[in-house]
Amino acid sequence: MNKILHCLLVSLLALFLTACNIQTVEQFEQMEDQDRSADSLPPSEQLEAEEQTPSVENDTAEEKQEVKESEIGDKAPLEEIDKNSQQKTIDGKQQPKHEADKKQEDTKLPSTITDLSTTKQADNKQQTKTINSSTDKQKNAEPKKRTVKISIRVDTLLKHWEKLDSSLQSERYVPKNGIILKTTTYELLSEKDTVWDVLQRATKEHKIQMEYQGANENIYNSVYVEGINHLYEFSAGELSGWMYKVNGVYPNYGCNQYVLKDGDVIEWNYTVDLGRDLGHHWDGN
Repeated sequence: MNKILHCLLVSLLALFLTACNIQTVEQFEQMEDQDRSADSLPPSEQLEAEEQTPSVENDTAEEKQEVKESEIGDKAPLEEIDKNSQQKTIDGKQQPKHEADKKQEDTKLPSTITDLSTTKQADNKQQTKTINSSTDKQKNAEPKKRTVKISIRVDTLLKHWEKLDSSLQSERYVPKNGIILKTTTYELLSEKDTVWDVLQRATKEHKIQMEYQGANENIYNSVYVEGINHLYEFSAGELSGWMYKVNGVYPNYGCNQYVLKDGDVIEWNYTVDLGRDLGHHWDGN
């Protein structure tokens, strides 16, 4: 009878152990022995024994906790590795870019400063060149041109046509307007240019016939103009011939002796009355 009860009791205990996640009967028996020994101990010792005796549930909970911690621990390094690798990737990809940008900015800045400096230097050089150029122009500026005007006219022959030699009564020699050479401007080439010098240039340029007597050919030591455009001395009478005036005045000396100045106006006129028909009076009246 006692054996039967003992078996029943063991079965119940096994079921109880299974429910409580106790793996073996030996553990239960050990717990039973501990309970018995604990019952025989004083209360204070029982408390210490309870504290020292771990429960199955705590063991199970601790095992689960350890499993979780191990899983977390296993995952944590992986996450850290992933983060580190990502960080390295970021650092490896972006950092050089930033450094490159900084280098590029650093490179651009000196370049910009250099460009500005070069531009300023170029501007300064240009200004210097401009100033020097202006100074050179002022220094090397050509002196103001000195000019005179000259004309050749035969108006008096139009009024005394009958006095003119018949062979010369033609527009070829006496134009209808009385102008052989209209007023023309010439530059004085030297400080010693004379009326004679300008007359030679004008007749040669405009291909006007002229004949003269040199200064060494007469006692007056002056050039004497004998004929212009085939109109000669005595072509219109004994008192006819060529005379010149400068600024409205007829000089009493040869044209090669009259030195010109800037702005002078020369006019050669043909006379049929020794200049009186031109308004000139030899006695000064």
